[in-house]
Amino acid sequence: MVSFPAGNGPSAVPDHIRTGVPTVDLTKKLAEIPREQRVAFLKWKYRELQLMNQVDRLTDRYLTMGKLIRHCLEVIHRFFHCRVAGFLILGGGRRKDGGFFFSHRGPEGDNLEDQRIVAQEILAGYLNEPFADLLVNDPSSSLKARGITNYLVYPMAIKSQLEGAFFLANRDRPFDDRDLHFIGVISSQLDNGVVHARVLEDQNKTNQTLKLRARELEALYAMSLSLSFGYDFETLAQKVLQSAMTLVSVDRISIMVYDPKTDELRTIFVLGEKQKIKLVKLGMGRGIAGLALLSRKALVVPMGSDDDRFVPFEFPSFKPRKIFSLICIPLLAGEKALGVMNFSILNRKKVFTSKDLETLSVAAHLISLALQRQQYYQLSIKDELTDLYTFRYFKERLAEEANRARRYKMSFSLIIFDLDRFKSVNDTYGHPFGNVVLQAVAGVLHNTIRNGVDMAARFGGEEMALILPHTGEQGTFILAERIRAKVETLALEHEGKPVKITISGGLATFPTHGETAEEILEAADAALYRSKEEGRNRMTVAETKVKG
Repeated sequence: MVSFPAGNGPSAVPDHIRTGVPTVDLTKKLAEIPREQRVAFLKWKYRELQLMNQVDRLTDRYLTMGKLIRHCLEVIHRFFHCRVAGFLILGGGRRKDGGFFFSHRGPEGDNLEDQRIVAQEILAGYLNEPFADLLVNDPSSSLKARGITNYLVYPMAIKSQLEGAFFLANRDRPFDDRDLHFIGVISSQLDNGVVHARVLEDQNKTNQTLKLRARELEALYAMSLSLSFGYDFETLAQKVLQSAMTLVSVDRISIMVYDPKTDELRTIFVLGEKQKIKLVKLGMGRGIAGLALLSRKALVVPMGSDDDRFVPFEFPSFKPRKIFSLICIPLLAGEKALGVMNFSILNRKKVFTSKDLETLSVAAHLISLALQRQQYYQLSIKDELTDLYTFRYFKERLAEEANRARRYKMSFSLIIFDLDRFKSVNDTYGHPFGNVVLQAVAGVLHNTIRNGVDMAARFGGEEMALILPHTGEQGTFILAERIRAKVETLALEHEGKPVKITISGGLATFPTHGETAEEILEAADAALYRSKEEGRNRMTVAETKVKG
């Protein structure tokens, strides 16, 4: 810390700065000035008015603290002919709102950085332990070795409270009492500008906060509104998360669902990254996402993929980008685990904040609700035993597919299956084993059809069906035969004895075998009946519709 002497108070002028030059007391009234000194007095008062006008113009023009102080230092350079000027403000007792300002006008050879450090040290020491006095250069000061001569520190008070201080240094002559008067004029004129700048800055901060809050409310409203429109899960997730991304700087979002049967997390949705990331799977408690779900708590990971808990994934032709900051939020229904949402920042210059976690938690909650709704809906349209779609949902999809095929002049096909002699299986081995058979055959359908394109349904009992969009008669027959052969080779046993199961089917194609859902269904059903009549364990194509 720099040591410095104290003066005798702001109204007093220490002896060592008096120059011996006759001066006029500028604090007096004109009538109090001797006649022979009045011309000089008026000249100095005119300079004072000019100085006041300059500072007033600054306070009117520059409405932010930084610009106001910097331009005020320019005025100080010109008026006092000093090469170094600085100002340190505390910010109304809120030291974090203050700041140090430094300006230098001098030869390039001056030790600028050292002078800036000295100026800041002097002002900080003065304001940390205020003397309420002027600090003026002592002829014996050790600061000359650091390039500081003829310095002056003058306090600025607002409403009788010390708020900051000026530092002037390095001019050709020492400061005198007249200089003290003029720096006092600047200080008194500047205080109103500082108060005004603070009020405007506070107002701007408030306005920015209100605008941000309005944006947050608008985005949150858009998120919640999305839930009421009946979107499919992926569309709803995209709308909710795009709203969240308007508030939080996120580069990639992924949703992983938890499968209790395999005890694994599987990625089902990605926003902002190549879709190959959907290949990612994690076990419960493995990786950061798995740990978040296991603990039922959000995990904020500032180190991203450099965190020791992070599990990297490698793909043959795809390398995921490095994650610099990561948030994993568990998706829960009460205590039931639904999945995890992962929010990633892929830019080293950005990082998640606690406010971001608050916003993203709202988005995650809405996704949890959407995921629950999807799961409840899936339960309502899925057969509990086989996980195939119900007959009611099958009829809706069949009608939609027929309408789409007519509109766009495309083909689609329908296959109806029936397990051969299934009643005999139930009678011989019991209904529990019959359920095992139904699940095994349903598994063949699940593993053979195109996931997300074809649709498998159970009519009830032992009948099942497939809707195959964009598939003609030949392709449908090949698939039907493949399914028949797989069912025939199922390795089923009852009490250690093998049980052979076969299946028969009938298939129909739009528009060859019908032009409406009802016609296609009747044609496929008739073909199935012929398969049964002709010996079972076979697939039969429907008869071509005769156009009348």
